[in-house]
Amino acid sequence: MTEMLREGDVLRLQRAFAHCKDESFFEHFRRLLRARLRFDTFLILRFSDSGTPQALDSWLADCSLKTSYPRHYLDGSYRLDPFFQMRKRASPGAMYRLSEIAPDRFFSGEYYLQYYCKTEICDEVGLLVDLKGGATGHLSMSRQAGQGRFKRKELQCLRHFSPVMLELLRQYCEFRQDQLGERVQPPVHSPLDTIIRDHVTALSGTVLTRREAQLAALILQGHSNLSAALDLGIARATVKVHRRNIYRKLDISSQAELFAALKDLF
Repeated sequence: MTEMLREGDVLRLQRAFAHCKDESFFEHFRRLLRARLRFDTFLILRFSDSGTPQALDSWLADCSLKTSYPRHYLDGSYRLDPFFQMRKRASPGAMYRLSEIAPDRFFSGEYYLQYYCKTEICDEVGLLVDLKGGATGHLSMSRQAGQGRFKRKELQCLRHFSPVMLELLRQYCEFRQDQLGERVQPPVHSPLDTIIRDHVTALSGTVLTRREAQLAALILQGHSNLSAALDLGIARATVKVHRRNIYRKLDISSQAELFAALKDLF
């Protein structure tokens, strides 16, 4: 069924476009989407390969979240965020639901249990769009447990109008990017496996191979052995060998202990 814009939607959309290059846009954008669906968090971030994401704007219905989210996220947890990991695969822009892009063991992994679950967020939808200079704009909308998950009709509406939402997001994020004086240089790629490898060596003198570090990153993101094998393009049996080697070198025996050993990164 074709989605129709009501008169109020048209006015809110007009205001959003009129203000996409000034600081009042965030509130106009939030009102535009809030008229069609309920959410408890509304965040706009800028992702890049060269450093910590920038929180451009945020609105949190629950004041208790303000002390733990997004501060904890920006301190390092973003490295395990499925939306952050998806930023280059979404080019030039797309809308996703967390459950669609999360690794197969994400919801039983330590990142989810130790951090994400504590926010009491039960559902999340995000827009990702390419920005000039190689950065990515990200809009995150989520619901806490007491409000229930996004309804199918709400998601259908978002998907239907996502091209318009993505263009609004792109224009505003690029405006803020310029406003902050950040003429983005070619990105310096620092993948999670490199960070893990360097951290382990600095911490204990133990040397992980590049493949072991890649696997450790995937385990922490919530990938099973099979999912990691598919991602790396190797046999599942080979993944098991690498996993045993990682655990032996770090003197650990579980994914939880791996997360604990590398907790300073997250």
